[in-house]
Amino acid sequence: MAHDHDDHDDHDHDHDHEEDDDAPPAPPVDREAIVEAIQSAIDTGRKAQLVRADFLQDSWNGFPLVLGEELVLARTLRDFVFDGFSVLRLGDVTEVRSGEVERFFERVIKAEGLDRDLAPPKPILLRSMRTALESIRAHYRHVIVECEGVDDDDFFLGEVARVDDEHLHLLYIHIDGTRDREATKIPLDEITLLRFDETYLRLYGKYSVAEDQH
Repeated sequence: MAHDHDDHDDHDHDHDHEEDDDAPPAPPVDREAIVEAIQSAIDTGRKAQLVRADFLQDSWNGFPLVLGEELVLARTLRDFVFDGFSVLRLGDVTEVRSGEVERFFERVIKAEGLDRDLAPPKPILLRSMRTALESIRAHYRHVIVECEGVDDDDFFLGEVARVDDEHLHLLYIHIDGTRDREATKIPLDEITLLRFDETYLRLYGKYSVAEDQH
């Protein structure tokens, strides 16, 4: 791939839970229980931590909003700050945590009024990664794309040029604010996470310029 996460300083880690290196192997993933737990969080408006044990950054924190057959749309929470939305692959989720830690976060958020006046996301079709990206292109234009793994992540930030059956064509925006004129092709089946409507992303999208205008 043409670019990776080294261009942008991406340090969006929560500290809700510590991992125990000496913990026993995890039990087999119960997909039905995961779906039920995510749907319960949606129905009750609860915070959840979606654990994705196969990835380097193995958890995501926030409020699930919409559950599709293969994808979940959620409002992202970084510590106590709401910042945009995410689309995750349901099949990557190995555990859903929504216990006392999450209830504490909810109490703080409510007491501080941090959840007031939160705008809902614009319609995002969760039929497939392609339809999700086409929705983001139509309503937001810019996206952060992650292709995650156990040992390394590929990180892309840019403007959605188009999407076909197999690839996202992304006009990559570099850390210096220059935007490529030729699109980077990213295989849809390698994308594990979409992020959009974040402050960092919006500002890069707003102030980026084409590479020949820099």
